[in-house]
Amino acid sequence: MVRRSLIAEQVLEIMSRPVRHCWTLDELQDDLARQGLAPDPSSVFRAVCGLERSGTVVRVPLGDGRGHYEVASEHHDHLLCSTCGRMEPLACSIVADLTSRVRVWSGFLVSGHQLVLSGTCGSCADDARGGSEHEGRRSASRAGKNGS
Repeated sequence: MVRRSLIAEQVLEIMSRPVRHCWTLDELQDDLARQGLAPDPSSVFRAVCGLERSGTVVRVPLGDGRGHYEVASEHHDHLLCSTCGRMEPLACSIVADLTSRVRVWSGFLVSGHQLVLSGTCGSCADDARGGSEHEGRRSASRAGKNGS
C-alpha cells in the first residue's frame, strides 16, 4: 500500500469535515494556508489526483471548467446555490424513478448520470427576502422526512 503524503492526509481531513460538501483546489489551498501549511498549488493538485486515483475522492463535474472534489461515498446528486456557491448532497429516489421510466418508455438502459440542480439555497433566499420564512418550511420539511 502506498503511503499518503502529509498534504494528501491534510486535504482528506479537510474534505471529510461536514462543514461543506465539495471543494475546489483553490479552496483546499486556502484552507491549508489557514492551518499554517503552505504547500504550493502543484502539491495540492498532486495530492487530490492521488486521492482520486485511489478512489478516496471523486470529481464532481459542474460544467464550469473547475475541478470540484468530494470524499467518495454512495452515489448522490447535488444542489448548487448560484448565489453563494454552496453545494449540498441530494439523496433521493427521483432520479432512480426517472431512469426506470426511461427504460420502459424508450428501452434505453441508463448506466450512469450526474445531476446538479442549481438555484438559490434557503439562506440566500431568506437574505434576499429579508426574513426567516424559509426556516419554518425547512423545519417542516425535515419533520416530514423523519416521519416517513
